[in-house]
Amino acid sequence: MSLRNLQILAAVARKGSFAAAADHLGLTQSAISLQIKNLEEELGVQLFAREGRSPRLNANGRLVVERAEEILTIYEGIKGELNPSGTIKGTLTLGVVPTVLTGPLPVVLGRLRKQYENLNVRLLTGLSAELFSKVEDGDLDAALTTEPPFAVPPQYEWQPHDVEPFYVVAPKDAEVGNIEELFSRFPFVRFDKTAWAGALVDGQLKAYNIYPHDVLEIDSLEATLNLVEQGLGIAVVPLNKKRLIDAESHFCLTIFGAPQLTRRVGMYQKRFHPRKLLTELALKELCQECDYINNT
Repeated sequence: MSLRNLQILAAVARKGSFAAAADHLGLTQSAISLQIKNLEEELGVQLFAREGRSPRLNANGRLVVERAEEILTIYEGIKGELNPSGTIKGTLTLGVVPTVLTGPLPVVLGRLRKQYENLNVRLLTGLSAELFSKVEDGDLDAALTTEPPFAVPPQYEWQPHDVEPFYVVAPKDAEVGNIEELFSRFPFVRFDKTAWAGALVDGQLKAYNIYPHDVLEIDSLEATLNLVEQGLGIAVVPLNKKRLIDAESHFCLTIFGAPQLTRRVGMYQKRFHPRKLLTELALKELCQECDYINNT
């Protein structure tokens, strides 16, 4: 199956007729007809209902046109990301949750920048749900988010690159106890329970039959840790490898859950888009930095 045949089929679909597609592509109408016939024979199905004066796409034809547009978009995107010497270039617009931004991402971006000097990255931070929406609206090429609590639509994909375990975080001078004791002794600085991580924690607390005394509810992990450090209470937060090392020197940490509650972090993007080459590079580097491939 040649790209040329797919380009011809897409042109017929956009222009509405073989004649208009021929004019657009600088070909004869008979050449267009021949290429479409060759494509139908290769696929083993008819793509057009040929009743009437002008052929119309049938159900098979509409499906092939949709896939052809995806393939052509990727092809054009690859061409746009390569210069004549084969060097990766372009601008990647990436959404990112704060834990990834303060965790593995800076090291990965530094490595990519050294390897591909013509690669530029624009970052937008936010919570997972809003970043999902921005990917679907086309405002982002991809987003680094927590694992969604729902099935991903078939035209999108979410691929993990890290696992973050949850801990009860208490002031450094707190005595280590079991979870029930900690929540009976300290008020709770709650991470926003409308966020996906907050909902996970809330579900686990209910499973323990723990109903904490909430002193604050906040949507920033960094601010949550700062509030705990100032003695306002305890919190339950996910900690990636880098943040765990920092937290161990500032807080008293207790594993949350039995088995320990974890969340996966990964990349959300359309299955087919012009910047897929760049997003896959970033994802590969994130998996390597987080040692995710070796742990699965």
